[in-house]
Amino acid sequence: MSKRVEILKIRLEQLKTEGIKLDNRTHKLRMRKQNEQKLMLSSYFHVSNDKFVCTANSDTRVGLYYDGDSYGTIVSYELQDRWSRDEMSDRVETSKIYHNGSTYEKIDESMLAQSQARFEFMQCAVDHNDDIIATWNTIEKKYDKLISTFSDASSDIRKSINDQSRDIDKLEKETLTEKLTSKGFKFVKAEDGKWSRGRLPELEVKYNWTIGRIKSLRVLRMTASGKSADLEITQKTDKWDDASNAYIDSEVTNTYERVRMDKVESLIYNAKVNKQLVG
Repeated sequence: MSKRVEILKIRLEQLKTEGIKLDNRTHKLRMRKQNEQKLMLSSYFHVSNDKFVCTANSDTRVGLYYDGDSYGTIVSYELQDRWSRDEMSDRVETSKIYHNGSTYEKIDESMLAQSQARFEFMQCAVDHNDDIIATWNTIEKKYDKLISTFSDASSDIRKSINDQSRDIDKLEKETLTEKLTSKGFKFVKAEDGKWSRGRLPELEVKYNWTIGRIKSLRVLRMTASGKSADLEITQKTDKWDDASNAYIDSEVTNTYERVRMDKVESLIYNAKVNKQLVG
């Protein structure tokens, strides 16, 4: 890695850290907003029978439940929120009531108790609907204004991260090309990896033609577009030795024309991950 790339990567990590800090602050503000809206919703709903509870399970929905049963919604009030490009518009303008349409198998006082709780819950919605919508929108705009104070800084950091990443990629590609066209790369067998352990790299030199056991690779000529190149590749091979009456390790070097450079770059990347690069 060149010194310039190393410096750029250090700066990139600093930018990413700054971006994460801003994202965390924005996330915390959104969570505070949602919690405040949930508390507001809960504050408007209550019933007289303590066998039932009114619980806001999101920032736009509050439901009536039997105490201890957080899943069996008896009736719920839900704000209909929508996204708008106009920052001054209200995200919530309407609301709806949903109920489960219960069937009663047991005809007793519990049926009347539930009906009374439903009525009281829906009476709260009727009495406070306009206030709930207005208060919800006020909270939304308050936090949106706070969050917007970070938007310019976040945008600038994202742009800087993208620019920095592009500069690093460009320099790394230039360094890779320079090495490929000069001394090239040498490889050893991978020590780790489910599929690569104990193996040398392989490369697809043509469609449906992949060569393996590559020990070294060098670019001889590159096309004007830089998308393909002629390669000199040395492979490990087994050669029969009459003297020892056995196969011995040998090497063979061949030239392959117009091999796609993205395949070569992928080979180098994987060899680096698998610790197969020499030097």
